Amino acid sequence: IPIEELMEKRKKTQETALYQYGPGQFNYYKLVSGAQGTMGIITWASLRCEVLPKAQKFLLVQSEGLDNLIGFAYKLLRIRFHDELLILNRNSLAAILGQDAAQIASLKNDLPAYTLVVGLTGRDILAEERVEFLEKDISDIAQQCSVQLESAVSGATADQIGEAVLDPSAEIPWKLRSKGGCQEIFFMTTLNKAQEFVATMNSLAEASDYSLSDLGVYIQPTHVGTSCHVEFSLPYDPNDDGEVARVQELFTAASEKLSDQGAFYTRPYGIWADMAYGRNAEHTRVSKELKGIFDPNNVLNPGKLCF
Repeated sequence: IPIEELMEKRKKTQETALYQYGPGQFNYYKLVSGAQGTMGIITWASLRCEVLPKAQKFLLVQSEGLDNLIGFAYKLLRIRFHDELLILNRNSLAAILGQDAAQIASLKNDLPAYTLVVGLTGRDILAEERVEFLEKDISDIAQQCSVQLESAVSGATADQIGEAVLDPSAEIPWKLRSKGGCQEIFFMTTLNKAQEFVATMNSLAEASDYSLSDLGVYIQPTHVGTSCHVEFSLPYDPNDDGEVARVQELFTAASEKLSDQGAFYTRPYGIWADMAYGRNAEHTRVSKELKGIFDPNNVLNPGKLCF
């Protein structure tokens, strides 16, 4: 086929893809995404590719509280100089760095309450120089926010932490290394409200007689800081029936309380489905109408979400 004909076919395909939704701009792909198999089955996936870095450096900010870390994070999100940006409490960071329960317990004694991890990347052109000027500019911002950039914490360098954060999970996932089991609570909010949710979770854990020395906290700004992923990890011994029951009770109570406080469960599995759909009657009604259109016989994953 002549190259001119191929280019013409490609152009027509792009035009069709651009305007295929019509004046209503309804995107059927978004209907399927996150529907947990209740709306349709897909056989394709989207992949994001990026150029591998030629230079990379991680920096840390340690703190006993979240106030200054969140303020500093907002400054970084505004200028977008970083590639990675997240906040971990000492329990989560120790679990990532430690290889077994004894090493994790030892690390907890030395780590600060919270650590902000920021990653800088230089790619094709002037990679080293780019990382250098980014570090200098971020150092100036850190000084304005009264925080200090560091290259290491007790037991690990910043680059080692960066590698641990970016590498695929080991044979035993890091959340299971301390006790063998882990219950998670994760949701979306905004970064400025993250501290309120952490305080609520701490209070609920204490009321349930769950040790705060085990509670993991992971805060990840998303969508250029317009929203934020907040995640709590509740490690437990799966062979201890009493501990399993206590964690399950805390999971239920915390899920309800955090939802009342404004936590948005974007992946409403299990009891979260009732909380998410029960608080939005109009959304639930429209979802059921769409379900009736795309799956009138209710054969796709029945019983999930609000169906």
